[in-house]
Amino acid sequence: MSYRKIPAFLKRVICSTAFASVLFHGQLSAHCQMPCGIYHDDMVYDLIDQYVETMYKGISVINNNKFTTPKEKNEFIRWVMEKDKASDQMAKLITEYFLQQKIKAGEDDTVKRLVSAHQLLFLLVAIKQNTNLELVKTFSTEWDKFKLMFHREDYECEIDKLKLEARAKQKAALEKAEKSHTHDHDHDGEQAHNHTH
Repeated sequence: MSYRKIPAFLKRVICSTAFASVLFHGQLSAHCQMPCGIYHDDMVYDLIDQYVETMYKGISVINNNKFTTPKEKNEFIRWVMEKDKASDQMAKLITEYFLQQKIKAGEDDTVKRLVSAHQLLFLLVAIKQNTNLELVKTFSTEWDKFKLMFHREDYECEIDKLKLEARAKQKAALEKAEKSHTHDHDHDGEQAHNHTH
């Protein structure tokens, strides 16, 4: 029997069953949004910090737009679209990274973290719906408080450690090369002479 000949109600049952099995299987096997160790706090912080900077610029451009030329009208539309898209991306990031992975039930500061995360999500909707820079400032202030709730002393990302080690080796090699290259030009009793390197 072809799929086209299956009655509509049966198609809905098949689709619902397939969706439920995928969803159920995903809930059983899922632990992280990505394999453990892929996400890095600093990377997430940088993305949200960049969002704040982008919103400052975008909302300023929107508020100062004169709408006198096609270019200005186009710029206005593009910034509104960017404001909506970026705000949705940040809401997804806060939800998937912090609410689904970092904030755990039963910890001492769970409630405080949840309230702050909700405030951030609420402000993201407000930023989408308005062109008030005060909302961005409020988001930025709350975001700075929220970040501190996840700060871990002496945390270093493994990739950052490798980069720092490589830079230290490169610096040591350069210093060694410079020391072997330089020599004393003041020879006792010899005439001064010029070196061309």
